Amino acid sequence: MGLFGTMYIGYTGLFSDTIGTKVTADNITNLNTVGFKGSRTEFANMLVRASEVFGREKGYGSRIKDIRTLFTQGSIQTTDIPTDLAIVGKGFFVVSDNKGNIYYTRDGQFFINEVDKDHFTLQNALGMNLLGADPDAKTADITTLKPYLIPKVMPAKATSLLSAELILDARTPVNTTSLVDKYDATLRPEKPLEEGSYAWVFDWYLYDQTGDIVPIKLYVDRGDSANTYEVLLALADPGKDGRGSGKMKGAFLYGTLTFGGGGEIVSANFSEVSLDGTLTPLSLSTLGKPKTTLNINGKNQEVTLDLGFTVNPANSITREMGSIKMIANPFAQFGFTQDGYPLGVFDRIEIINEEGQIRAWYTNQKDIPVARIFLADFSGYEESLEKIGNGLFRAKAGVKAYFFAPSSAERGRILSGALENSNVDLANEMVNLIVLQRSFQSNSRVITTADAMLEDFLRQR
Repeated sequence: MGLFGTMYIGYTGLFSDTIGTKVTADNITNLNTVGFKGSRTEFANMLVRASEVFGREKGYGSRIKDIRTLFTQGSIQTTDIPTDLAIVGKGFFVVSDNKGNIYYTRDGQFFINEVDKDHFTLQNALGMNLLGADPDAKTADITTLKPYLIPKVMPAKATSLLSAELILDARTPVNTTSLVDKYDATLRPEKPLEEGSYAWVFDWYLYDQTGDIVPIKLYVDRGDSANTYEVLLALADPGKDGRGSGKMKGAFLYGTLTFGGGGEIVSANFSEVSLDGTLTPLSLSTLGKPKTTLNINGKNQEVTLDLGFTVNPANSITREMGSIKMIANPFAQFGFTQDGYPLGVFDRIEIINEEGQIRAWYTNQKDIPVARIFLADFSGYEESLEKIGNGLFRAKAGVKAYFFAPSSAERGRILSGALENSNVDLANEMVNLIVLQRSFQSNSRVITTADAMLEDFLRQR
C-alpha cells in the first residue's frame, strides 16, 4: 500500500472524526431543544484485498456506517401551560401543513390560533395544525385524522330538565282550596297568587331558547288530606306566557303528591294547565316524570320536572337519592339544577387529559369536549423516519404509521402542562467530543508522519 496509502488511511480517519464531531456538536447545540432526539455516529472499518493469490485483507481506514437517531425518552419539564404537551412513552404527535403534508414530532409546544371566523385550533410555531379525531373516537387512521376545530361560540341551550331536592313541612294545616282555584292572572296580572294563599314558594330559573334567563316559581300548598301536597309550576312573570290571556296565564304544570307514614312519596298525579284552568292529566306511567311544554315569549319549550322519583308502567313509584319528602321540618331546598345555559364565548383550554381528550371552556362556565389527540407509533422501525428539521420527522415512502389513542394502559400517554426535553446526555457527549478530538489529532499525526517519511525518501533519491 505504501506511504500514500497510509496517508489515505489517516485521511479516512480525519473525515470520519469530522462527521462524528459534527453529530456530537449537533447534539450539544440542541440540548435545550424541546422534543429533540439525539443522534449517534456509527463507525465501520474498511478493508482491501492485498493479494488475489493468498486472499489476505488489510485495513484501509474507517468510514461512517450510519448516523442513527436515538428515540429514547427525554426528561419531562412542567410548564403549567395547558397547551404544552409531553408524550410519556411511545408515539409522535401528528401535524399537517396548509398543503396537507403529514409530519410527526415529539415537540409539544402548541398554542391556540384562529383558523376561520368561527373556529380556533391548536398549532405549532410553524403554523402546522395538530391533528385529532372526534372526542369519543377509539380508533383512527390517516384518512380520519384532521385539524380539530374549537368553536369560538357555544350556542345557548334551552332548559329541558329541572331537578330539585325538597323537604315539605308536614305541620302545615290541611287546605281544601286548590292552588288552581286560587290562581288568577286576570284579577292579579303581576301576582296571580296572593301572599298567604300558599304554604311556600321555591324560586327557580331556567333559560329560554335565546339563552335569556327566565325566573320561575314552584308554589306548594297542603292538600285536602294529611298526607298530600299540591304543587304548581309557573312563570314568575306571567306576561312572558306566549299562549295568550286567561285566568291561568303563566301557570303550566299542576300536581298532587301523596306521602307515606315515613314521609316518603308513594304516588303522584300531574296535569298540564290551560289558560282557562282546564287540567289535562299526564300519563306518568308512560312519561316516568312529569313533563310540560312552556310557551315563553311565543316559543315552545318542553321541560321535565324531576323531584327525585319515577313513576313505573305499573304506576308504582321508584324513589331516587334525594327524592322529595314530607316531614315535620321547615320547608327546605337542598339542591336545584337545570340543564340550560346562555351563549358562551371561548375562554380557555384548561386541561388535556392523559387520554388526549381536549375540553374547551366558555364564558358561560360550561365546557365541551372538542377533540381527541391520536398519536402515531413506529415502534421497532423508527429508522423509517427521517429528520427534516424543526423537530419534525417524515415517514419514508411506503411506511405506514399505527395510530392509537393515548392512555396509561397504552404504549404512550399525554401530559398537559409539560414538555419533553431533549434526550441528549451532555456528559456523554462531552466524553465523545474528547475522544473524537484525540482521534482527530492522532489521525493528523499519521498523515504528517507519513508525509515526513515520504519527504525523507525523496531526499535520498
